[in-house]
Amino acid sequence: MKIHILTDNRTKKRGYLAEHGLSVYIEHEHLNVLFDTGQTNVYVQNANKMNIDLKLADCVVLSHGHYDHCGGLPCFPETDSFPKVYVHEAALARKYSAIFGGRNFDDVGIPWVTDIPARIKDNLILTQESVQIAPGFTLCGNMQNASDFEDPPKGFFTRSKESRMPDTMPDEQMLVIESPGGLCVFLGCSHPGIISCLEHVKKLFPGKRLETVLAGMHLDSAKPLRIKKTIEALDEMGIGRLIPLHCTGISAISDMTRYFGARCFPLCAGNSIEI
Repeated sequence: MKIHILTDNRTKKRGYLAEHGLSVYIEHEHLNVLFDTGQTNVYVQNANKMNIDLKLADCVVLSHGHYDHCGGLPCFPETDSFPKVYVHEAALARKYSAIFGGRNFDDVGIPWVTDIPARIKDNLILTQESVQIAPGFTLCGNMQNASDFEDPPKGFFTRSKESRMPDTMPDEQMLVIESPGGLCVFLGCSHPGIISCLEHVKKLFPGKRLETVLAGMHLDSAKPLRIKKTIEALDEMGIGRLIPLHCTGISAISDMTRYFGARCFPLCAGNSIEI
């Protein structure tokens, strides 16, 4: 299996683009998956530079309903056979953020949700609970907080009948790929908490080793104690390979790199890894 980072907050390679967002292309002998699409067409431009033909994608998985993970989908290359698009039904709600403490609410939902392009709408598959999209490929959603140091998402809201309610992120979903060495888990932002998300995976796949975890971990504004406890909990889970991306944040990524050493791969846009 080859994993290509198409969009990330950072890039270290000349000629590649970065933006606040995430997009990962997974090449697997049984299924090619485009996991998230960033904000814009950055993932398409970087894929072209990496000689990746996105038209070979069998499906698209959208991790949750935020602009920096879904906004780029309409930029997918023109093709006679648009791939299936898996997204949790709650991701289509109007979503807002006030995480900076201001009085104004920023629209952080899917930009195209109020006027879904026909080629997307015709291939949209709404998910709820865990669902197997192919043998060995499972989408897991509706994670619950299971950690005593991970707070539920704060500062996010959703609209229902013109009123705003706290958004508990029921739409966040993970992609779990089963491999001979264990489980490969892909997460967009881990809003319920990265440890809570992985505990959910362990319940669904009892006895299976966490071989690889690739994730945005939403630790970019976390306090040092939260980062320390997260790292220690990740270590206790015995994860074989950790790939922190996107909203994990520079500070947390640096701490993870120092702690895990050769088990941590701080990749960014334009990088690839074979596992």
